[in-house]
Order: sequence, then C-alpha cells, then structure tokens
Amino acid sequence: MKQTLQNQHCRVEYRQDDKQIFGEDLTDHNNDPAFYTKSKRGLKNAWEAITELWTEEVRMRDLMNICQDHKIKTHYWCMVD
Repeated sequence: MKQTLQNQHCRVEYRQDDKQIFGEDLTDHNNDPAFYTKSKRGLKNAWEAITELWTEEVRMRDLMNICQDHKIKTHYWCMVD
C-alpha cells in the first residue's frame, strides 16, 4: 500500500510494503532531485509528522529534515544522473 502527498513543489510517498518514504522535487527539471529513507524504524512516526505539517509550501528539503529529526537516514540523488 502507498500513501501520496503532492503540491506544486514536491511529491512524497509512504511505501508501507517496502517500509520506505520516497520524495521528489517537482521544481528542478534539469536534475530531478529525489530522496528515499534508508532506515526502517520510526517511519510511521515520521509519516505522521509529515502529514501534520503538510502545506502547499512544503519543499523536499523540509521532508528530509523531518525524517532526520526522527533519526531516519536518507539518501539524496539526482535522477537525471
């Protein structure tokens, strides 16, 4: 099962079956930056925090900061590479 949030700046998915949060920036089409979580513990709490703080102004960096605040490591890369 997958839950998705999206605004004009970014999109984020909580992939419960894979135990992963995946996010991508929708504003930088030259690089298509994205991230995913490397840790599995605490994902549910991080997703709850993301949904509570979600607004039309949230950006990918904000999502990564929420994950890091919950002690969840993330991997960041540009999908164009």
